[in-house]
Amino acid sequence: MPALKHADALVYSSHQVVLSDISYTSFTYPGDQEALAALKAIPGAGPLLAWLDANFSEQITHLNNNEQMVRVNANNYGSLFTLVERCCAILSCKVPDVYITTNPEMNAYTSGQRRTCIVLHSALVEALTPDELCFVIGHEIGHIKAAHGLYRQLGDMLIRYWDILSSVVPIPGVGLLRIPLLLAYWEWYRRAEFTCDRAGLLCVQDAAPGLSALAQLSGKVAGYEDERNIEESIAQTEAHKEVNKLVLLVSILENSSTTHPFIPLRLKALKEYAHSDAYRQILAGQYDREPKALAAPATDATDGGTDATAVAAGAADAPAAKPLLAAGADTVDKWKASATGFFKR
Repeated sequence: MPALKHADALVYSSHQVVLSDISYTSFTYPGDQEALAALKAIPGAGPLLAWLDANFSEQITHLNNNEQMVRVNANNYGSLFTLVERCCAILSCKVPDVYITTNPEMNAYTSGQRRTCIVLHSALVEALTPDELCFVIGHEIGHIKAAHGLYRQLGDMLIRYWDILSSVVPIPGVGLLRIPLLLAYWEWYRRAEFTCDRAGLLCVQDAAPGLSALAQLSGKVAGYEDERNIEESIAQTEAHKEVNKLVLLVSILENSSTTHPFIPLRLKALKEYAHSDAYRQILAGQYDREPKALAAPATDATDGGTDATAVAAGAADAPAAKPLLAAGADTVDKWKASATGFFKR
């Protein structure tokens, strides 16, 4: 076996803090847990989706991944697999299945609940340094720990089957609630991305590679990397102050269905978190811990993923939520009260 690459990656440093048994609640972005709890409050939705995921969609995904992608393990792209193992050890997560797919788009994603997987696009692996790549891997591990995939699926089903749902729910005017529901769902989706950027930072424990990785997702020009200025990108978050309220409102409406926050906003939020007391406390060992029975073995790759009890624990950990319809209405009310609130994370 060839020697492993990336031996000098930050995650292998003797100074790196391993966050044993850390719970995702320790690093959630404000509003993420509340919005997710609102989705979880739909009666029976969680167990139903967990069953469908385990007995159908996970198996389809597993088969498709193995037929169409390259599976990464200790004997195949071992250096990349070792990076994933180390990131999982730092964030106290079972090692998921890992795949590489040939794709020119810089992207990575995760799926599954019991048998989780991380898919890395070849362009991403080729473009990023090991430390930047570990930030992205840590971000995806954050999604796994928070069981985001299950509730993204729930939101997608609400969007896809809304007409059927509204026709059978015996509530007058339920059809009028579609927009508030969607606004609440998309708002949570974006906040979940901020949460997972924090997970990526906790993995590498250095803001520089995280900021650099995010900056490249918004625009990378080969040969000009030395001229990229992250502070200038962060300054773009002030653009909303340069337009009138009508333009701002139209912009909010046009972008209300985006699933990811704009990169300048993510850069700003990550930098602020890196300088926060909350971040320093976690590295000092002061954080929420998962119950011992639910804490994932850091290097167990045998079954790869978050089990059903961990998903249930996530629901139990979440704060009491308002019904989803109320959450959607609250979102609309907040936007009415302050059009600029959408841009101020």
